[in-house]
Amino acid sequence: MAEGKEPLINLIYDDLTNAVKGIGKKTFHGRPEPVGSDVANFIAIELPTEIRGMIAGSFDMSVNCYATYDIYCKAKKDRTLNTGAQSELIKKVMDVFPINGKCVKAANPTVLMNGYDETGYQVTKISFKLRTKFNSTQTL
Repeated sequence: MAEGKEPLINLIYDDLTNAVKGIGKKTFHGRPEPVGSDVANFIAIELPTEIRGMIAGSFDMSVNCYATYDIYCKAKKDRTLNTGAQSELIKKVMDVFPINGKCVKAANPTVLMNGYDETGYQVTKISFKLRTKFNSTQTL
């Protein structure tokens, strides 16, 4: 790869990270293990679907896929759900849509699930449609 060029996947993650900057304590690309007992909440970005191209105009390929923001919030000390804190995080993430980043556009957020993981966090997945703004073979 030429010096100064970023792979498309890095550009996608940068835009998605910047969109939720400051909402959770930290933002990760994928679920980290472990996160540390001092982390009350965090957001993990997942690109769980295959990234596919779409012909646009003069045979340029723009990338379309679905992605998720996985929102994690520590349960209360008595292990009951911390619904107030989780609801606040969900609202803040939903409010960043539509995302119009440097390299991607993202829209149509949908809450997929709420759950509880084995490490004491409540989890909410927000799925959304993502599309790059330029040819998938280009780099910045």
